[in-house]
Amino acid sequence: MKMQLFKPYAPSSQSTSAFEFAFKGFNASGILLYGSATLDSSAISLTQNTTFSIGRAVYHSKILTSLHNSSTVLPFRTSFTFSITPYKNQPPGHGLVFVFVPSSGTAGASSAQHLGFLNRTNDGNPDNHVFGIEFDVFQNQEFSDINGNHVGVNVNSLTSVVSHKAGYWLQGDAKNSHNNKTNWSFHELKLNNGAIYQANSNNGSCKHEKAAEAVDQCFPRSVQNFS
Repeated sequence: MKMQLFKPYAPSSQSTSAFEFAFKGFNASGILLYGSATLDSSAISLTQNTTFSIGRAVYHSKILTSLHNSSTVLPFRTSFTFSITPYKNQPPGHGLVFVFVPSSGTAGASSAQHLGFLNRTNDGNPDNHVFGIEFDVFQNQEFSDINGNHVGVNVNSLTSVVSHKAGYWLQGDAKNSHNNKTNWSFHELKLNNGAIYQANSNNGSCKHEKAAEAVDQCFPRSVQNFS
């Protein structure tokens, strides 16, 4: 299965002194590639046409996630587009993870159900100091996955803190809503159908009540068709 990140890719981390970066296209100067990851025109291909493939792309310098002498995690937001495309006559892959990790490289990560995020021995270790948003297309009972097409928030483990079936929220007609609240409806989508999707995450604020109910702290707010 081929997994790609496309432009635009614009994550940011904000504090009293905001740090931001955005990519209009990828080049070797701003991104570090590991494992099977390669530059493919304006996109990054994370995996190749091989089994048990792992690829990782990380920003070239560290990003501050908390203030000095504080355990409070700084808010951040990110938006990126991606595509998960199965190869013909090849077993499908398991998905991808947007990650915050303390070091570069792929050490400590395994393929298949471990999503290139963790492995069998370090899964659940509080000393991992890793955070991820998984786009998972397999249901693995060992990680209590809710289904085979979901988005989850992972902290030091492949067992998600919270997860929801993949999809996006659309705002409906306020005239048809109840109790004078805006009407929101959820639309499911299939993550590994080869379409290009845009993912948006924001742990700074929740834009609407339904999104907060779906995924705690609005991780992620939406996955929408970008094509």
